[in-house]
Amino acid sequence: MIRLDKIVMVILLPALSACVTTGGDMGPAHPRDAAAINAQMGLEYMEQGNDELAMEKLQHALKLDPDSADANHYIALLYVKLGDNKEAEQHYHRALSARPNDPNLLNNYGLFLCRQKRLDEAQEKFLAAAKQPFYRSPEVAYTNAGVCAMAVPDFKGAEDDFRAALRQDPKLPEALYGMADLSFKQQRYLPARAFVQRYLDAAPAGPRILLLAARIERKLGDEASAMKYADQLRSKFPTSPEADAVNEAAP
Repeated sequence: MIRLDKIVMVILLPALSACVTTGGDMGPAHPRDAAAINAQMGLEYMEQGNDELAMEKLQHALKLDPDSADANHYIALLYVKLGDNKEAEQHYHRALSARPNDPNLLNNYGLFLCRQKRLDEAQEKFLAAAKQPFYRSPEVAYTNAGVCAMAVPDFKGAEDDFRAALRQDPKLPEALYGMADLSFKQQRYLPARAFVQRYLDAAPAGPRILLLAARIERKLGDEASAMKYADQLRSKFPTSPEADAVNEAAP
């Protein structure tokens, strides 16, 4: 099963703003440049796990430039991490007011909405991100849209989204898993097997795909292959929930 915590978030780091020399001192030429530098530093500290210093830098960035799309975006991500969804949403709105067509921002706000189970709103943001003409990772947004459609459930919409992702990147593991899971749920077991094989050709076998593969093979009556996947799951991931579930009858 595809879980909402498995949707994909991609943040592209902007380049640091240029600095100029003034009387021998290095410093930003404008408060907005200083805000951009502090926003970048805040994001980097957050990625390092130093949330306290990240918050300090991001709040300083917003003090310098309250309308900074990057600072509002990154502090929204930090508030999500800290569990403050109200603050996160306010900053997402401010970021989108400043930069409404930013595909990474749209994708990450869609991620936030999907985890809040606001699925229709999330779909809108993901698809808006995917359709931006200069977005370098539309397959990410399409895959996230598919995950949200599965949660509705909207199998037709999910298939359209996963296939759109695979047209962009035929080896994208999460989209391949999505199509395998969707095909399994629709009792189309041969296509499900094919998508599992494509996944395993593209990425290492994790517990989710091994459990799904075992269930698909059981439905196809191939107990030897089902056992092979089950044994691999127990051997490599013995403490995983999937290892506990693999002996259960396929739903």
